[in-house]
Amino acid sequence: MRTKIYNIASVFLASGILLAGCKKFADPGVIIEEYTPDTTVKAASNQRKMLLINIDGLSATVLQAIKPATLQGLLEHAKYSFNTTVNVPVNNTASLGSLFTGNFETRLWDSTFYAVPVDSTSAIPVPLNLTAFRYIHDVLPSKKFAAVADWPNLVTTLLADADKKVVTSGDVETKTNVETILKSGNMDVVFARFSSVQKAGKQFGYGPGADYEAAIRTVDGYIGDIMTALKSRPTFKDEKWLTLVTTTQVSDSLMKSKDSNAKIPGFLIAHYPGFTGQDITKLNPAIQAKNEDVAPMMLYWLSVSKPSTITNGANWIDRFELEFFTK
Repeated sequence: MRTKIYNIASVFLASGILLAGCKKFADPGVIIEEYTPDTTVKAASNQRKMLLINIDGLSATVLQAIKPATLQGLLEHAKYSFNTTVNVPVNNTASLGSLFTGNFETRLWDSTFYAVPVDSTSAIPVPLNLTAFRYIHDVLPSKKFAAVADWPNLVTTLLADADKKVVTSGDVETKTNVETILKSGNMDVVFARFSSVQKAGKQFGYGPGADYEAAIRTVDGYIGDIMTALKSRPTFKDEKWLTLVTTTQVSDSLMKSKDSNAKIPGFLIAHYPGFTGQDITKLNPAIQAKNEDVAPMMLYWLSVSKPSTITNGANWIDRFELEFFTK
């Protein structure tokens, strides 16, 4: 019994010695620190936007031959084709209709941009011709679109769903307005149409020649100014801009016959800073780009599913999805 008492006393004595040997610190109390974000870490952004430029009447063959500085520079970081399929009837109305609707059979044949009935009875319904702008607005109403061109019916009829519509007097004014929109606006898609190359082609021919080539280089300079304006945006580094440059009508010689079987090669340049430059016709499998592809690519880029009503256009830009994450 005594042994147990001695053992218990020894434990208490040892505990007392240990406690006496411990250093005591003052109680700091409760410290509440307010959270402040770490400004040294830059948040990732996925603000996808698109610049779409159409140059009426620009021959892919001449473009390849003269290599104007701006467009040539875009190729370094672009997926491109100089042999796109342009459907007939070959005129601006039909081509622009296909470009924005993703469909070949739009029955948009004249400058009104209203579908032409199949026959005089109007018994067969004409296509609705909903554009990519409409499809995107239906899913994402907050997205904003700008349309700038010197063709009133293009801007106000085909592109009626644009949030900002600017009808200009010519290419110089188109360039200036697009620069202003890009520098200070908050549009998700900006479309610009240039017409002076086609006017030069109609007057001087759509093949090699000083006057036609001079018109191409002039518009190329406009596009250079537009790209400079784009990169000057305060938020440019936080945005992902895909730039598409294409053409519509290349020659007046076929536009009179909607039944012509001829195909005129056009071009399509899809520029993104993270892209490795590639001619998509030389890939395996090769990609045969066409005008109708622009609409589904626009939908894809803004994260809207392609509707079943788009039957001809194909989105092939997703084939290079991994390259979007490099820049």
